[in-house]
Amino acid sequence: MPIIYYTYYTPVSSSVTAVSNQEHRLGRQLLAAGLNNFFGLSVPKDLPPDFVQLKPGGKPFLPDHPEIFFNITHCKGLAACAFHHHPIGIDAELPGYFPEILIRRALAEPEQQILQVRGRTPALRQEWFYRLWTLKEAYVKCSGTGVDTDLTAFSFSFTQQKSGAPKILCSDSSIQVFQHQLNQGQVLSICCKPPVDRFSWVELPL
Repeated sequence: MPIIYYTYYTPVSSSVTAVSNQEHRLGRQLLAAGLNNFFGLSVPKDLPPDFVQLKPGGKPFLPDHPEIFFNITHCKGLAACAFHHHPIGIDAELPGYFPEILIRRALAEPEQQILQVRGRTPALRQEWFYRLWTLKEAYVKCSGTGVDTDLTAFSFSFTQQKSGAPKILCSDSSIQVFQHQLNQGQVLSICCKPPVDRFSWVELPL
């Protein structure tokens, strides 16, 4: 069962560089916590710089533990790390302003239609754009294809279930999809290799 560790944070300053460093540090601390708690490893809270390495497409991996799959994301006020025994990607965003040009660049035609139907108010338009955008980013991070991926080459759809919660399907049938909106508004999207019936969510104050 995949597990998601996440933590909220308050920016240390108004400096973009300082906040970026803060997010990076929190992400690695979540990674260390998950490795200790979920996989039973004994690693320090502050991981050595070379503990995590990158594959050619930019996907992070652990050279000493290739059997462990993880992915880190952060956005305004949040850092999160996903763990699984199979490839996984996670992305998070706090809905807000986005350049309209991204719609055609990132969303396939069916997704643009979803945005048009669901985004009937400015707030809903921002929310649904970022629901779709984070799914795209999570897919790329799961597959490890890198930043040059054509985001319109794959798509996501939403179907209503009897429970009332929407089920999300990917045009790539080898991918299973989950999405969750946290209490502070951030949208988290996860793409992973099935079978998965549920996720475990753990808030970890740091």
